[in-house]
Amino acid sequence: MPETARPALEIWSPLPPAASGVADYVNEQLPFLAQGFDLTLVVEDKAAVDEGLRDAFRVIDAGDANPHALRLYHVGNSPAHAFIYREALETPGIVVLHEWNLHELILGFGERSRDFKDYTRAMRREHGERGAIAADALSRSLGGPHWAALFPLNADLLERALAVVALAGSTAERAATRLPGGRVLHLPHHALLVSHTTNREAARRRLGLDPGAAVVVAPGLGGAAKALGVARIAMASLRPRVRNLTFVTVGGSGSDRADGSESEKALGRVDLETLGDTLVAADVVLALRFPSRGEASGVGMRALAAGRAVVVTEGSTADEDLAPGVVARVSPGPAEASELAAVVGFLLEDKVARERLERLALGETQARPVEGLAGRLAAFVQEVAAARAELEAGVRERAARGRNVRPQFQDAVEAAGRSLGLFQLPAPVFEKLAGL
Repeated sequence: MPETARPALEIWSPLPPAASGVADYVNEQLPFLAQGFDLTLVVEDKAAVDEGLRDAFRVIDAGDANPHALRLYHVGNSPAHAFIYREALETPGIVVLHEWNLHELILGFGERSRDFKDYTRAMRREHGERGAIAADALSRSLGGPHWAALFPLNADLLERALAVVALAGSTAERAATRLPGGRVLHLPHHALLVSHTTNREAARRRLGLDPGAAVVVAPGLGGAAKALGVARIAMASLRPRVRNLTFVTVGGSGSDRADGSESEKALGRVDLETLGDTLVAADVVLALRFPSRGEASGVGMRALAAGRAVVVTEGSTADEDLAPGVVARVSPGPAEASELAAVVGFLLEDKVARERLERLALGETQARPVEGLAGRLAAFVQEVAAARAELEAGVRERAARGRNVRPQFQDAVEAAGRSLGLFQLPAPVFEKLAGL
């Protein structure tokens, strides 16, 4: 297709070397999207973007973007996406929703400004009185560790979207209920291995691991949701029965080793190729996630592309979106560490079972090629572009139904309630008074 014939498309996303799985995901799609579109990559600070990317593509700061261009917004639940989220509310475009629940992102706006009014309104709007009470607790750093997972936030973003692309099937289904008659695409996360090596022996040699060890890898930032503490308990219970067990963590600071022993190796933050080497070196990869926020696991897909036995959390997005038998599963809860030890121990000791999972993993990879999935995304963007005027009219109609109602009435209604000793109004009261 001639250069002048390609339609223009702005892609708003973090880009390498940003420490973001979304940045790597988008970067891997760019060569294929560039075949059909005249791309402009919009970032918060173009000087921080990889020089090779700046040479290959037009990269601009958000302030230099074209407000009339068709935009593809990649939105995840981290501060790196704050500028994208705000812009998506101002200028409707196609939203690639990497996670269903954007709670921490929206709460973060209030934490940085010390003004939680918009956050509290979002919680009340989506979750009624319970949401308002939870917002008060969470804004004061109270509540349980999993409260945010119980109160998904995304309604404002979805209402302003021309269309939605979801990497998880459950996210696509939920988005479709929020956008009746709207355009929603379920685009499974591609599976691609980027590494220096392609076999265990070479990968272990490169990483300084014992070639005869039983290697279990826990990739990704070691937050509570990824059950690193549970994994360490499971590994400790396995060491007496599994000879030369080595537990490798990759991601985070690299300084969070549970003990000083050589049985755990913490690699910290590494480049994408070294992450790939770590997955290739593994016998078993842990891709645990609880509670799930509707996110597709990029590192889980890379582990499948490496042809490795992967263990996921039952009920997580990885569990929902993969065919039965492709991965092993453990249930979250009080017995999770014991169950994980049993599953990992079985896979390490039963070579036939482990190799069966490895074959199934490679088969799943063949169904998730980056080129083919990027092609599906490109076709969807073309469809949205053709119907853009109609979709923009729909966004304006949705906005008109509630324009300025809440800012005009909500504070007054709440103040009146407080004067009567009603510090938390039941949600239906406000909805009826506001006429929404």
